[in-house]
Amino acid sequence: MQPKNIYELQDAVENKDIVSAKTKEGQLYRLFVATNERLCYFPKGKSRVGYVVGEGLFSDFKTFQGKPEPKTAEAKLKSQYNEIAKYKKLASLATFTNSFIEDCKKLPDFETWVKDLKKDEYDSTREPRPKSLYDLHITTGNKIDGKVVSIERIGKQYPHYAQRLREAIKNQSEGHICSGVSFAGYDMSLSTAKREVGEFIGYLSLEFKDCGNGYYYLLINDDNFIGYDVD
Repeated sequence: MQPKNIYELQDAVENKDIVSAKTKEGQLYRLFVATNERLCYFPKGKSRVGYVVGEGLFSDFKTFQGKPEPKTAEAKLKSQYNEIAKYKKLASLATFTNSFIEDCKKLPDFETWVKDLKKDEYDSTREPRPKSLYDLHITTGNKIDGKVVSIERIGKQYPHYAQRLREAIKNQSEGHICSGVSFAGYDMSLSTAKREVGEFIGYLSLEFKDCGNGYYYLLINDDNFIGYDVD
């Protein structure tokens, strides 16, 4: 849909036929109609405060986007598997090993995964479904499943800690890197450990300030931590 004027655009936004617009320079504007019936847009990173769309801005709009179509069942399955495949792929890049990494390497391919269905133990009326990362015993099943924190990102703020961590990985040495330092709004701790013979493990915790709860990641290869548990 290509509105001819700002009034047509407002009607389309109100009817949910259009949800955003891009300018000639490629800048995206998320649109909405405010309670005062003015056409507005959300600034980047905001979802509560908006600004009025004027004629000048409207003239800069080049393309308009409607509400995305609901995902098909097949698309949902592929999206879910992509998260599983991320663990498998990243683990294959590690130069060290441990039981977590070996389990990730053994994760099934898509064709196998989609056929290995699990029954709902709490609701027998539901159709069987493919296994989640929790069902596959990779994570505890939480909102940081698939989320990656790279050593490079840590190094941008703390190059010394990142270098110490890389040396620990290279030498597969056990030790405490840091604890309670501020990172991305959390208290960050880094450490490495050796468990069974030949097993080397890296830990990253991002905890809420002055609290023993947060998000916990495991080192999945020489460059990245990946989501494992939430407490």
